[in-house]
Amino acid sequence: MKIAFSPALVKKAERYVIGLIGLTVAVTLVVTLMAGRESLGTSISSISPSAIAWLLGLTLFESTVRFYRYDIAARALGLNVPFWRLMYYYTVGYGLLPTPGKVGVAIRLWLLKQYHGLPYSRTTPLLIMDFITDALAMASLAAFSLLLIDDPRLNTIGWVLGIGLALGLSGVLLAPRYMEGFVKMGYAMSGHRKPRTFARLLTLVRTTSQVLGIKLLFSTWALSFVGWATIGIGIAFLMQGFGHTHFGATEGSLIISLATMGGFITMMPAGVGGAEVTMAGLFTMFGVPFAQAVLATALVRLIVLWSTVLIGLGLLPIALRGIPKTKKTTK
Repeated sequence: MKIAFSPALVKKAERYVIGLIGLTVAVTLVVTLMAGRESLGTSISSISPSAIAWLLGLTLFESTVRFYRYDIAARALGLNVPFWRLMYYYTVGYGLLPTPGKVGVAIRLWLLKQYHGLPYSRTTPLLIMDFITDALAMASLAAFSLLLIDDPRLNTIGWVLGIGLALGLSGVLLAPRYMEGFVKMGYAMSGHRKPRTFARLLTLVRTTSQVLGIKLLFSTWALSFVGWATIGIGIAFLMQGFGHTHFGATEGSLIISLATMGGFITMMPAGVGGAEVTMAGLFTMFGVPFAQAVLATALVRLIVLWSTVLIGLGLLPIALRGIPKTKKTTK
């Protein structure tokens, strides 16, 4: 696997991300104005600075939890990289998160190779862990929230999602064992050709099994769950600042989990478009006026997603300039 990042690519990514931010702001303004200028003015004037501060603080906490989860998985893989370094690479990855092709997650592995000489066969399980634990956390948080809401129809959806989650978890736990057998069978069926390729695949499967063991998987899953639930609490503070005192952590957690899943289904970078539509729709489902729903969606996405993207973009050129000419191998 060959990955390369150049200053030209960084500039292109920066323009792409800034364009997405501008498009998001423009669409938000247009849609909100369609709801009426009076509604927009009322919604803006009702924004609570303390509620925004809470959401910012809880977003910072969520990011710290994510860094810690990454560090736990790295130590399980035997990657001797300091915590602050992992945190640095992870944050840089945020800068390219909204770009096509999952470049944001790839650059984290690339930086580990450039700075520490770690091969992709040893670090790819970090990418797999990141995706799987986030998916499990989103599904379990959504199921748990649906079961807590006083609505029989939503409760039923929660049970269905919970059953699907249990089946998916079983597949995740069993996958490494069966994948190793499939690789060996594929090697035999190929007439034992390309031994190096199959050896790398086998190494990847075995290292991945280290982060998908029950103990480590549940630890990283729990951290991801806590992180996303924290964002749900932040959304609850934001909506209470708008005057919706009935809005609690359950509603906030359901919104962030389902909106993120909705964005994933669209297959757009960082879920742009799908996440916003889903989130605004869920806000209105809970009785939030349309103008406020659009404004709240914009604030949540700006703080939770775009603030981290901008920080990552700021660090990206520094990370590229600091790459050592002579790479040291980290054991």
